[in-house]
Parts: sequence; structure tokens; C-alpha cells
Amino acid sequence: MLKTKLARWLTAAVLLILLVTISVWLIAFRTVAQEPFPDMAAEFNHGSIGNEDVQGIPYWIWRVLPTLFNDYLPGPTAYSSLGLFWEPGAELPVGFSKKVVGTERVSINCAFCHQGSYRLHPDEQSRLVVAGPGNRIAVQGYLRFLARAGNDPRFNADTILDAITLIYEMPWWQRLTYRFLFIPATKRALQEQGRNFAWTDANPDWGRGRIDPFNPIKYGILEMGNDGTIGNSDMMPLWQQALSEGENSAGEPRSLHWDGLSTSLHEVVVTGAVGDGMSYRNYQRNAVNKRIARIETFVRELTPPPSPYSPERDPSDPFHVDPQQVARGEALHREHCALCHSPDGARFRTPIPVDEVGTDRHRVEMWTAEAARRYNNYRDKGKDWGFSGFRDIDGYVAVPHTGLWLRAPYLHNGSVPTLRDMLRAPEDRPEVFYRGYDVLDAENGGFIADGPVAQRVGDRYDTRIPGNGNGGHRYGTDLPAADQSALLAYLKTL
Repeated sequence: MLKTKLARWLTAAVLLILLVTISVWLIAFRTVAQEPFPDMAAEFNHGSIGNEDVQGIPYWIWRVLPTLFNDYLPGPTAYSSLGLFWEPGAELPVGFSKKVVGTERVSINCAFCHQGSYRLHPDEQSRLVVAGPGNRIAVQGYLRFLARAGNDPRFNADTILDAITLIYEMPWWQRLTYRFLFIPATKRALQEQGRNFAWTDANPDWGRGRIDPFNPIKYGILEMGNDGTIGNSDMMPLWQQALSEGENSAGEPRSLHWDGLSTSLHEVVVTGAVGDGMSYRNYQRNAVNKRIARIETFVRELTPPPSPYSPERDPSDPFHVDPQQVARGEALHREHCALCHSPDGARFRTPIPVDEVGTDRHRVEMWTAEAARRYNNYRDKGKDWGFSGFRDIDGYVAVPHTGLWLRAPYLHNGSVPTLRDMLRAPEDRPEVFYRGYDVLDAENGGFIADGPVAQRVGDRYDTRIPGNGNGGHRYGTDLPAADQSALLAYLKTL
């Protein structure tokens, strides 16, 4: 009799443990595939890259963070104050995915950095540019916001659950998992992320539209240690990436990134996701693998929106350009620019030695031969990613002029605000301006970079700070004024 009761108790205990184990697994680790997206642009903007289990923040915590910690944001418009584009009616801003990994989690994806916006006039709504240059995005601002929130005493279960209750009636079981599992775990994760990026406080700020993308790789993934280098550079648009593949007309491999540190578009796409937290396991999962492949295909052919500068506009329109000026400017571009910046040019998408181009050296000094060697041999828990395209080149890539009207500020570090300024000698270029305002400068080509509104919504950029130098690239600066005006007219139309 006693043995029978004991057996029943043991059986019940085992079943209870099994039930609890299954419940914990379902709550913390169960993965549910995303619903299909209506088109590839929507998938690029909101699709998962398989990093939610590492980088994902439980959705309801993410939702209330701006309410609880608005004092750590640059403005009153929550996440939008960080320059993120939020489409009308969308659940998340561009650059964020939501996926169930135990619970609904929010994480960044490729579009977090690669999104753009512009306005022709201050009184109109911003227009989204898919996979464009992140001209407004404050990547460092977002990271610092999360770290400060995670280290704030207000980040506790009572405060966060009270804030969630105001917008969502959470079931009791979900409240329990948030209180005892997700809130404490998220707090620890944000604190750890803050420690991992503490080195950025000793370097010049990235500012809007910029990021130091490879020092985090060196210090974290490649375990090389902090060497004090500065890799701050503009976030590049992902347009017509097919032009970066193969060889140029001189038979040299075409290069990617500002400093040509890779010759493989596939590896650039994959390592971009790795840098955002994608694990080898998730990369190998069929759905994620296909998504990465779709992103690669998408950016190969994606084109920027057409330039608003046109001879067909009314001559009184500030975006009208004279057709004769444009024609003469096109001839000047072929003569002075095409060798490097046109797809049929012998130096197209190849690194120009930094001693020749003369621009700020910090970015090329950040990436080293040892970093390239380690990334080509990178292992994730013993799994070989098969990278081979990384290298160290002491120069900056001659990038295409595709969508040039939207690429401001110019040069690899975004140190020259307008196209007109690019045609000025370095000593005559603006020493201080503001980045992050998305109203186009119709006269000068680029975005308005000074004045009360630009100063209020943008970040101050000082070219005297290390890594921010605006020297070099003197090509075209010695042309006669009439030729410069014609070339400027043509460049605006690209």
C-alpha cells in the first residue's frame, strides 16, 4: 500500500516537473515564425534576421520604456525622437521586427541603420527611403537610452507592470512570467549591453546618421581588445549592390564598405546580421537562411527614388535645374569624376589610397590585417561561417553616385554637408554644421545643415574633432566657377 502511494507521488512529481519544464520552455524559448509580409520592402523594414533570442526585448517592456524613461530621450516623440521613421498605422518603427521567442520580442534588423527620409519643404511629411542612408538615425542614442534605462532604479517589476497595465490587460500568467523572468532578465541584459559599449564614451560621439560598425566587432566577436581607434563613419545606402560585385574595368575586385574591407556582398549581408546578434544556429535555420538570401537579392537591384531636381520643373521651382547646365555638367562629370564614380570607370568601387584622396585617416586605421584574418577564420561555437573576403586596405572606396542627392553629408565620415561644399577647397568648407534634419537644401544639394530648426533637431558636427576631419577630396575644387555651377546642377540630378 505504502509503495503504491509512494509510486503515485513520484509519478505525480515527475509529471509536475515535466509540466513545469514544458511550460518554462514554451514561455521562454518557443519560437513562432513571422507572418508573411506583403512585399520585400516591408520584409526588409520589419522582417526578423534571427537575433530575437539574443537581442530581443519583450514587446511590452519595449513599449513602455519611452514612457518611463523619456528623460533619457532627445525629444518628446518617444522612439521617433531618435530619428526612426514610423509609418502611419504601423506597430513598430522601420528597422524593428517582432517575433515570438517564448514571448513576443522586439529586435533591430538591417533597416535600423539602412533607412532614409527626406522632405522638399519643411511643412510636408517626411518620405521614407527604403534601405537608404540613415541620415536621421541616432544609433548610439538608442544604445545609450537602453543602457540608462536598464541601470535606472525605476526599472523594476512593479513600475514596469503598472505602466503596461495602462495600455494592455495582461493575463495573470503573463504577469507572473514578466515579473519573475522577463523583467529581471531584460534588466541584466541591458546593463551588460551598456558595459559592452562603455568604450564609446571615451571616443567622439557617433552622431545622427553615423556609426562605428567594426570596433564592436573587433572588441566583441573577434576578441581583440580596445585599441582606442575611431571608426565613426556614415551609414551607407544599400542601392544597386550588384554594382559592387565582380571586377571593375581594370580587372580589380570591387569592394564594399567605406574602406574596402570586404569583396563579398554575401559576406557583408551575413556579417551585418551577425553584428546585430544573429547566431550561427539561426542562420542555419531554413527560414532565416532564406530571408538573408532574399535581402541579398533585394539590395542587389534596389534603386533610390528619382531625384526631385529636374529641368522639367517650373523655372520658379527651387528644384528646377537648367537643362543646358545639366548637359554641360554631365560632360564635366565624365571628364573629372567618372574614372572613380561611374560603373565603367577603372577605379570604380576600388579603394583610393588615403594618401592620395587625403581624407580623414581614422576609419582606415581602425581596421587591421589582424582583424581581417580573425574574421575570415571566425567560428561561432566551433561552427565555421566560411568567410574569406575580408582584407585590410589603406584607402577609401570610390562609391557610385547612385542617389547622390540623398547621400548627404558627404565623404566617408559625413563631414561635408552639401554638394556645393564638396566643390570648395577643404579650408573653405563649413567647420561646424548640424546633422539629422531631413529637409533638402535645394540651392546647394544635400540637407539644410544650419539654422534654428536644424540646430534644434540635429546633432552638432565639429570637423575639428578626431575622426571628423573634412580635408581631402580636392577633385573639382579648382574648376572655374562656371564649370562648378554646371557640375553641381548635374550632380543634383543623380
